[in-house]
Amino acid sequence: MSAAVAAKMTNNSPSRQRSPFLRAVLSGVLLALSVAGVSARAGDLVGYKVLPINNGLNSLRLQGHELLGFRAWRENFNAHGFDLVTLYMRNKVDGKLGAWNLVPMFSRQKGDEKEQFELTVSGGADCVLQDFRLLAAADNRPAQLIVARRDLGESYADAATVHFDYYMLAENADGDPGWPSFYFKAEKTTSAKAPYCDVNEAFDKELHLGTSSGTGGPGG
Repeated sequence: MSAAVAAKMTNNSPSRQRSPFLRAVLSGVLLALSVAGVSARAGDLVGYKVLPINNGLNSLRLQGHELLGFRAWRENFNAHGFDLVTLYMRNKVDGKLGAWNLVPMFSRQKGDEKEQFELTVSGGADCVLQDFRLLAAADNRPAQLIVARRDLGESYADAATVHFDYYMLAENADGDPGWPSFYFKAEKTTSAKAPYCDVNEAFDKELHLGTSSGTGGPGG
C-alpha cells in the first residue's frame, strides 16, 4: 500500500471524522465544569449578606455583638491613595458590656499564623487590586470575611489572576493565652476562574457579592 493511499484511509477513518464532534463535546464538558465550580463557590455563600463599611464610623451587629468599623482614606496625591479599615467588637463580662476589642485577621504564611490589624482597599487609576467583603448570615453560621487580591501582572491596568482569601470569625470564649477576644481566622484560598483587572468585577461575577465593600475615599 502506498503512503498516499494510507494517508487517505487515515483521514477518512471514523476516529478522524468524529474528532471535531468529540472536541466540541469535550469543550462543552469543560465549560460546564467551570461554570459549576463558580456556581458551587457562590452557592456556599447563599444566605449571607454584605455589610458595607463606608468612609468614617460604621455601627453594625455581628453574631450578636456590637461591631464598629472605621474606614479612612490615606491620601497619596496620585492614583495610588488607599483606604484602611479597622474592625472592633465588644464582648460581655458577667452579662455586662465590656471593653472594645480590635478584631485582627490571622493568615497562614509558611505554616505560621501572621496577624494583621487592618484591611486595605488599594489599586490604581484603572482598577482596584485589593478589596474585601464582610459577610453576615441570618442563621447561626459564623460571619465571614473575604479578601480579594489581584496579581500585579504587567501593570495596574492589566487583567491578572485574582485570589480570594476566606476568613471565619472566631471568639476566644475560653480566654486562651496569646489570642484576642475576637478574630478572623484564615480558612482557605481560591482563585478566580478568569483573569480580571478589577477585583470587584471578580467579586461580582464569580461570587455574586456586588461591586463594592462600601463607600471609600475620593472616587471610592
